[in-house]
This record gives sequence, C-alpha cells and structure tokens, in this order.
Amino acid sequence: IYTNLKFFLNHDLITSIKNPEYHDSRPPTSYILQEILNPFAKSEIGYRRSVFFISFLVPILFYFCLKQKFQNKDNLLLVLISSLICLSPYFRTSSFWGLEENFGIIALLLSFIFLNKFLNINNDKFKDYYFLFLTTFSSSLCLYFDQKLLLIPLICFLKIIFSNKFKKLKFYSILFYFIFSLP
Repeated sequence: IYTNLKFFLNHDLITSIKNPEYHDSRPPTSYILQEILNPFAKSEIGYRRSVFFISFLVPILFYFCLKQKFQNKDNLLLVLISSLICLSPYFRTSSFWGLEENFGIIALLLSFIFLNKFLNINNDKFKDYYFLFLTTFSSSLCLYFDQKLLLIPLICFLKIIFSNKFKKLKFYSILFYFIFSLP
C-alpha cells in the first residue's frame, strides 16, 4: 500500500495511475486523499499511524448510527455494541497496517447517518437539500473507496426515490448521483 502511495506523493495523478508498478484493485481515491490531506503520509510509519487513528472514527460513527436508530436504548449498551467492531481481526489488521478498507467503512457509516437525517427532516428546504447532497456524496464516495460497496449508493438511492419527499428532491438526487458518477 505504501509503495503505491509513494507513487502518488512523488508524481502527478496520471503518471501514478499509469505506472506499471502501481498494483491495486481499488480506485486510487484513498491515495489521492492521503496525498492532499495527510501531512504524515511522507513516512511509512507516519502514514500507518495516521490511518490507525483515522480508523478510530469507525466505532464512533457506528455508535451514532446506532443512536439514531435506537434512541430509547441505553447509551452504554450502544457503546459496547459499537466497540465490537474492534474485536474483528480484519478491522484491526487494516487499521494497523494502513490498508484502505476502513475509509470505505467510514463513508458507508456517514452515508447512513446522513440518509437517516434526510429521511427524518420535515419540510425544511435548506436541510433537505443539504442532507440530500451529503447523502449522495458520501454514498458515492463508498464506491470510489471500494467497488464492493456499490450496494450502498443503490440502497440510498432507492430509499430516497421511494420516500415521501418532494419530486424535486428526487430529481436532485438523480442529478447528484449522475454528477458524482462522472469521475
């Protein structure tokens, strides 16, 4: 993973993707974001540590997803349930070694948080458009982090289309998904 990231740190985007030494089955979204946003990506240990700390967002976001769905449940129970993901060897390994899977999980959890907020808004036009944009953007990011997460934008799209929101919002969701599918 870090070998691929070094290509992006040392070359422009097109050269990095076309490089015969670039070996990855996922889109280069995480490398591009690491190059732009992560000041610690210059060294391998700095990169791994930053991804490790970014991965702590997963149980926190999972807690907020659970809190939205189960508002009447005890907070301690929700914290314990959201912490169960830390027991997964797959999650811990990808966190420790700086793999890309956790970025897709973060985008997935953000998508469901924004979708739930969007569906629960009652006739506030600014918030409707705001959370519609955030839902379509974060669910589209899921696909750009990992192709296996194609199901997430599809679920969000269908929930928006079959919701009882205005037709204009549904049109904008189609437009947003079209725009986010262009890259």
